[in-house]
Amino acid sequence: MSRYHRAFSSAPLRDAGTVEFAAEAPDLRDSLQRAIAELAAPENAPSSALEMNYADQRQLLRLISKLQRQLPAADAGSVRCRIQFAPEHIDPSSADEPDEDAWIPLAELFGEIGGVSVPDYILHRHFTVYLQPIVRPDGAVAGYEFLTRPMPEQAPFRPAELYETARKIGQHSFLDRAARQIAIRMGAAHLPQGTKRFVNFLPSSLYRPETCLRCTFDAIKETGTDPGDCVFEVMETEPLDDPRLPAVFDIYRREGVRLALDDVGTDYATLDVVDRLKPDYVKMDRKWVSRCDEDSDKQRYIDRLLERTARFHGVVLAEGIERPEEWAYLKQAGVPLFQGFLFGRATPVPVKAPVPFG
Repeated sequence: MSRYHRAFSSAPLRDAGTVEFAAEAPDLRDSLQRAIAELAAPENAPSSALEMNYADQRQLLRLISKLQRQLPAADAGSVRCRIQFAPEHIDPSSADEPDEDAWIPLAELFGEIGGVSVPDYILHRHFTVYLQPIVRPDGAVAGYEFLTRPMPEQAPFRPAELYETARKIGQHSFLDRAARQIAIRMGAAHLPQGTKRFVNFLPSSLYRPETCLRCTFDAIKETGTDPGDCVFEVMETEPLDDPRLPAVFDIYRREGVRLALDDVGTDYATLDVVDRLKPDYVKMDRKWVSRCDEDSDKQRYIDRLLERTARFHGVVLAEGIERPEEWAYLKQAGVPLFQGFLFGRATPVPVKAPVPFG
């Protein structure tokens, strides 16, 4: 049974499969044939057919990157492609796609931010992570959140725009994985054991969680990181009603990793979702934090969140703290962890001493 990629469906591209092309113009077919010949593995040397078997995501990304550089937009729009996934990378819950529906314009696999293609961001690590401190009631650093940022020598970009563009062209799984690995390795290089490392992840990119997370768990083991120090938090853009999400949480927990929900109190992250998923950490959205010392409605919500979270021994983390008065009220209310500009902005290297604030 075959499965094919469908563009603009938010379905992620897979790590292995076969990509086929079709073009009417002889010069375009020649260009495609040359690109395939340069990148195909020797045992998969192309015949006259315009196709390439790829055994890992980097091989596919290199082909997309090369074609994006070489083909004008009009030509890319006239070339059709079809990507069939290897059986071990097929989501068993998905439906078969008829062959006639699987052909898409090549241009729908192209995307760029700030003049750099999305494949090049992933292949050449044209991004890094910065660390923002998370503190305890006494101001001591308990951990850091790892946030995607541009490299200093690269053109600036908005991380949300990079992830959204990658999602539209099916490359968000590869980007998300690369960001997790960078964060794990940076944490191992800079942080002592016992320091929590909060790392964002996109559940929608995990077409087969056991397969997609293998590299993440391997990186944790290779770097000697204690899995218990890793806290993977669902990105705020992700819907939380996906029936597969509890299974994803279970896979992480079997490896000893902690889970967090971000921006609780807004959009998808309701109190009912908190009760259902029972994350280890509940990150309270900044809208409930801002001037909470002056707002009785916000104070009632904070009390309710603390009570609901205590039922399953979760830990509440208040985000977006900018004023000492907010911090003072939240401490008095019983919130145990805090994050915000009051304690420091995200930096390329961690602040290891207690944060100077106040």
